[in-house]
Amino acid sequence: MRALTGLIAALAVISGATVAGAAADRDIPPDEDRFLNAPLPNIAITTAAGVRTDVIGVAGGRPLLLALVFTRCAGVCSPFLASWRTADAWLLKRPAIARLVLSFDPRDTAEDMAAFAHHIGADADRDWTFAVAAPDDVRRLAGTVGFWYDWDESRQQFDHPAMLAAARGGRIIRLLVGATVSSARLDELTREASGEFIASYPVPGRSTFRCVQYDPRTGRVSLDWGSALLLVPVVSISLTTTVMFVAGAARRRRGRGVVPGFDAGRGGRTAINKDGTELGADRRTAV
Repeated sequence: MRALTGLIAALAVISGATVAGAAADRDIPPDEDRFLNAPLPNIAITTAAGVRTDVIGVAGGRPLLLALVFTRCAGVCSPFLASWRTADAWLLKRPAIARLVLSFDPRDTAEDMAAFAHHIGADADRDWTFAVAAPDDVRRLAGTVGFWYDWDESRQQFDHPAMLAAARGGRIIRLLVGATVSSARLDELTREASGEFIASYPVPGRSTFRCVQYDPRTGRVSLDWGSALLLVPVVSISLTTTVMFVAGAARRRRGRGVVPGFDAGRGGRTAINKDGTELGADRRTAV
């Protein structure tokens, strides 16, 4: 009996640890490396306009940006979409990319998504598609990009992250996680989705020593003050070389003992042979 009680207690501890671990994982952003190059499921969807199509049909051969939201969200969904919409408007060179906003709430209808599109001012934009899909298909699609959503009974809300997924050729190429979408980050995301190589991904506000700054509105790259750090090694080496050269020349002069052409003992100038010896007294010339 004691053994059975101990076994039950152990199972309870393991179960509690598993639940706690699962809850802790919700606080960690999706690991992008786990989902890169994963195929994006081509699920059937119904657009806000009532058109039945699929993910490939929405993309139309273009790269795709995907966001998962729900219309009854009292938290991040609306501000997140508004920031994406604003950042998108700031891009001067708007790329040929499809934008899909898909609901993961089974209660949402096409009409709900149409109202949501109107709310952020994207209802008349043909590059933006708001849609709903079958719950199982949505969960399968969400799992492919590392997106999760859990129902919170106490708040009557879904707990979920805010995330943009970029796909090209039907495969995931980037994930952008965060409550807001900045124009700089969106510019990098759209450029990479379009096939352009992006060498680095600076974190806005946290990259202190940047050599250049990129303006997504103008597409111009300008030098930042951090580029001055590149001159530090050059200046240091130049100063060190100069000091060493001057010090070496001074040491060589001190090693000779006297200055040629000057006789300190006699208090005057003395004629010197080419080999450094003094001329005879009978051949000295008065100065």
